[in-house]
Amino acid sequence: MYNFVKKLQEELNNSNGIPMFEIGVVDNSDTTDFVTCDISFKGNSIIAQRDAVSTKEEKSKYIAQTSIVCDSVFSLDEHLAELYGAVVDDIVNGDLYAI
Repeated sequence: MYNFVKKLQEELNNSNGIPMFEIGVVDNSDTTDFVTCDISFKGNSIIAQRDAVSTKEEKSKYIAQTSIVCDSVFSLDEHLAELYGAVVDDIVNGDLYAI
């Protein structure tokens, strides 16, 4: 793990917020629900372990996740915004929910 990633992780750990996203979605039966994402770092990536957003992920024995590689140029807020956008893209491209 790079030093700048360790600093990002420390910043996330020391923040007052809970490291998670909750994204409002509507499922195929028009029921409002939330996709919950737990945020953490692994290696040189920031990861959102999340609820399944496709039938393939739903059937998998693994926890669904979205990740992005960290870049030393960007702040924690910028990484979180990019990760949020990547999760939204996964939801849009999945077949379980509509935003």
